[in-house]
Amino acid sequence: MTTHTTGADRDDAGEIPRYRLVADALRQDIQNGVPAPGEGLPKQEQLMRRFHCGRGTVQKALQLLRDEQLLEEGVSGRGARVARQAAIGRPLVYYISRAFEAPHVSLDVWSLHTEELSRAIQQQAELIGLGDRPAPRSIRVRVLVPDLDTHHPYPRHLDDPEDLRPLRRLRRVIRMYAEALHHSLTQLAEEGTVGSVSVEIRVLPTVPGEKRYLINGTQMLTGYYFLRKTRILVDAASIEVLELHSDTLFPATLEGNGARSLERAEFQQAQAWFDSRWETVATPLRPLDEWPGQ
Repeated sequence: MTTHTTGADRDDAGEIPRYRLVADALRQDIQNGVPAPGEGLPKQEQLMRRFHCGRGTVQKALQLLRDEQLLEEGVSGRGARVARQAAIGRPLVYYISRAFEAPHVSLDVWSLHTEELSRAIQQQAELIGLGDRPAPRSIRVRVLVPDLDTHHPYPRHLDDPEDLRPLRRLRRVIRMYAEALHHSLTQLAEEGTVGSVSVEIRVLPTVPGEKRYLINGTQMLTGYYFLRKTRILVDAASIEVLELHSDTLFPATLEGNGARSLERAEFQQAQAWFDSRWETVATPLRPLDEWPGQ
């Protein structure tokens, strides 16, 4: 079957179908949380006026988003609604940005390393420093990561399981982003931008099966690790390794807000798990001058 596209359905360069441009814009809106999961999109007539296009273009764009499972399946007599699972797939920076809207920010984190978290925090710190967003009155961050001494099972060189270079590389990543995270937050305190800042990083003698973020006492993000084969560079050589990887966060909140509703008992259980490890098992990440750089 051949589909004929009119000029009104293409961009000025005549290359991208107009419905895809409409879908791209609406997808960005959804990823930014407007409208939120479970809420309705504007009516088709409003979308036609916004994008200066015909009804067929809007309908094709909406169908594309349904195919991507960002919109609920159509129901007769009701406008398009954002799927409740559309929150899945948002990057961590989205949730950290929302967290920093609160006057008192608290984050408890258990993760393989803090690369994503460090970058998200750094972005918020820069916005605060530039005056582009209000500064919270207090920030408290506690992070658990794997220790730098245990011979963790992953990452592992596929051809030589005794090769410690992949593990040493992970240790460097853990150290580097932990230092960056600590610097971004303590700088806010040193500059007097945020009145109270507390950031602690402790280690456990194990690797996580999942990463978890407990945010402001009301929201929990969970990302499950799985094993994947990939190639990394160590000592200027490319080697194939088996490593832990996670690329999707599943949000749940006490208030709902379109994400999975979180029972208070479930949140308290997750918080109790974190607190127990923090107090009884975890040890402080050693200062840089005490780290052997393995």
